[in-house]
This record gives sequence, structure tokens and C-alpha cells, in this order.
Amino acid sequence: FIASFRTGAAISVINQPRMPSLENDAHVGSSILRLPSGARMRLFYPANYTEALSNHNNVHDATSVTMAPYCSDGRQTSDGMAALVGFRQLGLSFLLGHLADASSGCIHDAHIANASKENNPLPLLIYSHGYGGNMDMAAYFFRTMASKGMIVAALEHTDGTASSTVLEDGSERRFNEYFMTGRQQLMRRATELLEAAEFLPEKLEQRFNATVGTIMLGGHSYGAPSAVMAANGASNQSNINGLILHDPALGMGYGMLPPNGAKSKIPTISYVSDEYNRDNVRYGDLTLHVKGCFHGNFVDAPLWAPRLVMRPLSLAIPAAGPADPFMVHEQLANSAMAFLERQDSTSEKVMEGDLLEVVR
Repeated sequence: FIASFRTGAAISVINQPRMPSLENDAHVGSSILRLPSGARMRLFYPANYTEALSNHNNVHDATSVTMAPYCSDGRQTSDGMAALVGFRQLGLSFLLGHLADASSGCIHDAHIANASKENNPLPLLIYSHGYGGNMDMAAYFFRTMASKGMIVAALEHTDGTASSTVLEDGSERRFNEYFMTGRQQLMRRATELLEAAEFLPEKLEQRFNATVGTIMLGGHSYGAPSAVMAANGASNQSNINGLILHDPALGMGYGMLPPNGAKSKIPTISYVSDEYNRDNVRYGDLTLHVKGCFHGNFVDAPLWAPRLVMRPLSLAIPAAGPADPFMVHEQLANSAMAFLERQDSTSEKVMEGDLLEVVR
């Protein structure tokens, strides 16, 4: 049985993960930066495709462009994810091993599109991963978001809650829930978010000649209270203009954050899955229920394997809801871009989409 299972599972991930197509032939670039304190972040941004081709001395051959991998550290990243969900301990790391060889669909170290044009500041979303997440596991989602015209900076925290990260000295830090106390984790995460908000505008101008406009913090699950704490701790002169939260795990605030149902001091939108909506999770000025969305839809989990694998798996863990995962990401990206542009939670554009239901 075990041999048959392994064979069936290996076959099921052939031609996986499923990379979404982008509207209007958009192109997205990806680069990795490091904060002065040492934490890594992965950038996703609108890319200048023609310039990327010319940099490879062949403007007619698209295969000459170097594409960034899905997992920045290859098998090290996918094994870290597999260990976190118990696959590695059972000898089943291969169930996520295919991600190590997958493409992100992003052009490696591309120039930012239209970055040098005057009066064209790009909105920036600085994003905090969940408990056991990393900067790669929502690469397709962030690619879709960047295709709308924003820069996404996906942090990889150094507090021990990343599935795996590479430190400044080149060593690997695997997930370790005992590396820090819960309060220390949250404080480290919030500090890294604030550091990124201060560091990135100047760094993006230096490296890409890009001008940053609106800056918002975001996060998934544990990343949401991290973003809330960062915003609450920011000075009155802060450049942070809002919060975009996905399934905010408000119970992981360790008594340091406002309760469920509270409003933020800056414009804030929360998007909640079916499970979080049933639990009546609400935060900020607007809460949108994403119908047919499970917790894993806010990363790329539904795209890692066929639906016939991920949907049954969701009986045990909330990996993939019944909604079309491509449509979930598309409508979330459109809504986030509208919020970044308008900074107004009452805008109809923010609420646009047949999957989005206003619940507060």
C-alpha cells in the first residue's frame, strides 16, 4: 500500500504546481534583498520585459530571460515546508519536493517597469508570513498582485517562525517554536516590518530608480497581528498608510493587541476565509468574506497539487476551499490594488468581485 501511495502521489504532482496566467500579458520581476538587521525579503514587481530581453542580448528570444525559481533555496525551502507539516518525518518530502524545481513565473532581477517615469510612484505592500511560512510559499499570489501595478515585499522573519530561512552568515535557521517566546516573536516581527518600511523606499530608488508611493503593511494569519503591532507601534510621522490582512490570527497577539472587532488607527481591511468568517473574525474598517476560500488560499497551497488531491486533503487541514483558486487570487489582488490606490475602504472598487462579501 505504501509503495502504491508513493507512486500515486508522485504521479499526481507531475506538471504541478499550477502557475496562473496574468492579464494583459503582464510581466513580473523578482529579486531578493536583505534588511540591515539581516532578515531577507523577496520582492515582486511589474517588470520591464523588453529591457530584460535586451539585457540578455537577444530581444527576439524569450527563452534567454532568466526566470526566478519558486523556492529561493530550492530543496532546502521545500524540505523545510515538508518538515513543518510532518511529511519529512514520514519520508514523504517528495510531496512538496516538486516545488524546488518549479518556476515562479517571475523574471529574475528584472528592472521595474516604468520606474523612471516622472510622477509614477508605485504602491508598496510589505507582507508578513504566517506561523511556519516563508517568503516563497505565496509566490504565485504575490506575482498576481504585482501584475496589477504594486510592489510586494515578502519578508522572511528571523524569529524562528519561518519554515526555513538563510541568515546573513549563510547558515540555515529552521522553524523553532522555542527560539523565542511568543511576545518576543511578535516584537521581532513588528520591528522587521517597520525596518522594511523605512529601508525600502530609498533602497528601491537606488537599485531600481523606482519611486515608492503609498506604503501599507500586510500579513497572513500570524503575519496579520505582526502587521497590526507594527502599525500600532509606529510613530506619528510614520510612512505607513494602511493595513491589508488575510485571515488575521488575532488570538496570537499575546495580550498586546486590540481585541477581535476593533478598529485600527490607520485604514485597514481584513479578508477572511470561510473558517474565519464562521468564527466571526472581524478587524479594521472593512472585513470582506472571501466565499469558498480556505486558510491556504491566501498562499499558494491550492496550486501545489491537483484539486483532486488538495480538496480531500482539506478535510484534514484547510488547504484549499471550493472556490477557483485562480479567481480567489485575482479578486484579492484587484481589491488590494484598489485599496492601495484609494486608501478608502468604502470604495466600491475595493469590494468588487463576486467572491467578496461585506460582513462588516
